[in-house]
Amino acid sequence: MAEPLSTAAVREIVKSRCALAGVDGDYSAHSLRSGFVTEAGKRNMRLGDTLALTGHRSVPTVLGYFRAEGALSSPVARLMDDE
Repeated sequence: MAEPLSTAAVREIVKSRCALAGVDGDYSAHSLRSGFVTEAGKRNMRLGDTLALTGHRSVPTVLGYFRAEGALSSPVARLMDDE
């Protein structure tokens, strides 16, 4: 079985992909988790399912990743609209 990616490896992948896409900002591995939690919330996915997929044990912790206030106004949120 392969070893999981380290946090540093994920951070570098995210940063390099943002650069390739021309997306400015300070994105990291946590950006992926926050984006997933935010999208799950926007789609009314069950909180228990979200907790299971993110590995969180605490509802307050996973809710801390929810970023609805800026999600829709960010140009990054519209990248996949034409797909």
